[in-house]
Amino acid sequence: MSVSLFKKNRGIVEQIDIQEAYNIWNWLRIRYNSMETFQFYQNLLHDRDFSLLMDSLLADTKKHMKTMEQEAEKFKIPVPDRPPLEIKFPGSINQVTDRFIYKKIFADMMAELFTISRAVRSSTTNDRLRKIFTEDMLTHIDNFELLYKYSKVKAWEDVPPAYKMAGPAVKENLTLTEAFHLWDHLSQRYDQLQMTTLFLGAVHDPDFEMILSKGKDTLNKQIKELEQQVLKYGVIFPERPPAHQIMTIDPETLTDSFMYSVIFTGIVEAMDLHMRAVIETIKNDALRDLFLGLLKEEVNIFDKYLKYGKTKGWTKVTPIYGEPLS
Repeated sequence: MSVSLFKKNRGIVEQIDIQEAYNIWNWLRIRYNSMETFQFYQNLLHDRDFSLLMDSLLADTKKHMKTMEQEAEKFKIPVPDRPPLEIKFPGSINQVTDRFIYKKIFADMMAELFTISRAVRSSTTNDRLRKIFTEDMLTHIDNFELLYKYSKVKAWEDVPPAYKMAGPAVKENLTLTEAFHLWDHLSQRYDQLQMTTLFLGAVHDPDFEMILSKGKDTLNKQIKELEQQVLKYGVIFPERPPAHQIMTIDPETLTDSFMYSVIFTGIVEAMDLHMRAVIETIKNDALRDLFLGLLKEEVNIFDKYLKYGKTKGWTKVTPIYGEPLS
């Protein structure tokens, strides 16, 4: 169920909170900077295929930029200065290589992904706006993948040191950071499973109990998948949680709203964990697809869990943008 919040004394007017207003302004700021960078470096490219890829990335940026400018106008949010419509200069500078340009664009897109993902998880008042941020984030991830897959063909990427596997060699090895992300994901899922099992022994609301049970099933499914990957690549296992959890405190001391908030924080942290893994898994394509699948699943869970919390009145209410103080 989609929940919308409206101003009480001005008729039916769509609201955003102060963080969402900042997210719109900040989104435009980083995209304006990115667009200017793209336009500048387009003059220096040598490789035609790379030039066509840059055209595609710029077209997506302009499309999403127009949407966000409309949102800023709708909610009367001041916007940063726009970049020039076009940056052109004659000739080319051969000393500026395509590999150098790739690294600059790659760094920009990586920074943008962190900013956009934060906009998704911090836009909690306006469900429609959060959906716009989410769609933009997923498109940006697709473009990010196109860019570094192209860089692998050109051998432009910087590959971290390889992880020295304890088991037999496999077709595609891991870098140090990819091995860490596998270990880190499994470690977090073990902790979240233990916490969810504890809360299931104290939950009061039948609907919330059903949601926690489904969450536990999802965690168990993901744990099995991650354990298979850990075994496959010979990564050391983190400590596993106990097989069952015994409640040693009075369940009445744990309110459903408190348990909801703890789980919500865990979901937000998991989204950030998945995003970092997607960005930093640059060698092993199959493993990156796994992390990307986890991210998409977590974003969907986040959206549904947030809307459920609104119906229960358990979510924290962020101050509304433009709301009078008295």
